Amino acid sequence: MSVARTLLRAYRRAAFSTKSPSTSPSSSNAAQNADKSAVRDKLFNHIDMTAPPDAAAAAAADAAGSAGASNGTASSTASKVVSFVSNTLLYATLAASAGLGYTQYAYTTDELQTTIERDEREERASKDTPTIRKLWNVLARYYIDQRVYVETEFKKYADPPSDNLLPDLPPQASHIKTLVLDLDNVLIHSDWTRGRGWRTFKRPGADDFIADLAQYFELVVYTSQLPTYADPILDRLDPHRMIQYRLYRDSTNYVDGKHVRDLSKLNRDLRQVLLITADEDAWSLQPENAIKLKKWKTSEKEDTTLLDMMPFLEAIVRSNVPDVRSVVKSYEGEEDIAKAFKERMSKVSPAKKDGKGKRLGGWGGR
Repeated sequence: MSVARTLLRAYRRAAFSTKSPSTSPSSSNAAQNADKSAVRDKLFNHIDMTAPPDAAAAAAADAAGSAGASNGTASSTASKVVSFVSNTLLYATLAASAGLGYTQYAYTTDELQTTIERDEREERASKDTPTIRKLWNVLARYYIDQRVYVETEFKKYADPPSDNLLPDLPPQASHIKTLVLDLDNVLIHSDWTRGRGWRTFKRPGADDFIADLAQYFELVVYTSQLPTYADPILDRLDPHRMIQYRLYRDSTNYVDGKHVRDLSKLNRDLRQVLLITADEDAWSLQPENAIKLKKWKTSEKEDTTLLDMMPFLEAIVRSNVPDVRSVVKSYEGEEDIAKAFKERMSKVSPAKKDGKGKRLGGWGGR
């Protein structure tokens, strides 16, 4: 027993108590650690001296890993669900938009109203109407109500602001005829080039045309342009204000993306109203009142259309034609009304000398 104790004390002195007085504390500690390592390697045959991980910490780490994997799986599933729902809503919205767009252009509001009212009557008469059919009728009714509301609001801006765009004529002036003139390509022409930008050109004879016909007609300019465009031009073209009234874009009817002149809103008897225009869209509501001219271009410097039209228009007033629409109809198909009028007058003049002709040769003859 004493021998064992002696060996233990010798081991402790050799392994853990060796100090060198001549070395610094840090060097001593390093040497001691090296000696301890060497002794442990000899005694325990180079076993791993790393402390085993704590069991609780290991369990916590495993639990954290499992929780992370579970959360990752749940997150992936949630993202797939969200993606599916969003895609479904997107395609449903596109399909609904396409269906509404087709319905908007394929059927009028009145046609849809008739169809839905018929379906609603059938639903009330039947006790076994499927739920999906009832739901469809409810949605269809809602769509119709909203469409009627939108069209009513849009109509406020598409139609002229008043049913009487011009003031009343005095009773003693009810016989006066109204000549409605378009501005662009009739009295003037505006064009644009890259070098000079926009420029406006006055049609040859426009001054004389306005001055002469102001003696016979109530003159009205009815343009699809804005006042900011038309007024400066008319102020220079008609400085003496022989044109009594000016009507602009807000007084037109907006139909299928086109600005149409509605002569019925002028507060004038249509039997006494003539429209002169080169715009095919302008006369679509009352073609029987329209004299259609070719569009004037600035390259036609020798154009005499306005001057040639003056005798024709004067004759309408001088002849006291009861309905100007009959005159328009008598020249239907003529490309150049002024030229056709001259030809008819040449035939009428000899007849008048013989006392056989009607006044101004009769408007309906060819």
